[in-house]
Amino acid sequence: MADANTRTSAEESPEGQPGRPVDRRTRRTRAMLQSALVKLLEVKPLNKISVMELTRLADVNRATFYVHYTDIYALFDQLKRELIDSYKNIITRHRGEILQDDYEPLIREIFEFAASDESTSLLVAGKSGDALSGDLIDAIGAYCNELIDPLSATQVDPVGPAVDGRTAGAVRDYHFVYLASGIVGSLKEWYRRGRREPIDLVVRIEANNTHAIGLAMLARNIGASACESADAQTNPSRR
Repeated sequence: MADANTRTSAEESPEGQPGRPVDRRTRRTRAMLQSALVKLLEVKPLNKISVMELTRLADVNRATFYVHYTDIYALFDQLKRELIDSYKNIITRHRGEILQDDYEPLIREIFEFAASDESTSLLVAGKSGDALSGDLIDAIGAYCNELIDPLSATQVDPVGPAVDGRTAGAVRDYHFVYLASGIVGSLKEWYRRGRREPIDLVVRIEANNTHAIGLAMLARNIGASACESADAQTNPSRR
């Protein structure tokens, strides 16, 4: 058996094996283990959680745990993958609206998902959520980068300086990581405040903020980068 606090990479969690059917009992067992892990992460870091205390809280046999996972970290990784995949699916559904610089439907679904899937959302917003929220920000930013071409999305002025695709891509990367950090940060703040404010209010605030630094700002930054690049080529001494 793998030690609970030793990360293993040689063996993949059964949950990660493609094409393998998962029955209702297996789903229920994994859900109980995930729920117990979230509760424990509220009071201690991941590397201080043992399989014994996890299974005791989940009311699952210790041997059963090892049927599904190699160690605590494998369980956490599965939880993280599932959460990130859920947010990726939300982004995919709203790609067309993002391209129209309309972020309210995207942000509304993110907050409604967080409200309906409280356990995993508490994992992001809780005491031990900094690492996970960082991974979530990176994943959302990277996925937006995959979905959206910076030149076509921003419609950069064709009469301006030529825009280098690599530079435009770099500007886009920074742009969407910045937007993702704002959305995730607002979600964490909403939970920190006990979700006192109605979703409509928080969504409107975040949608307006995101729109203010949306595609128009991305286009401006790409254009400015093109101008700086052109100026550097004509005036090498300014590099």
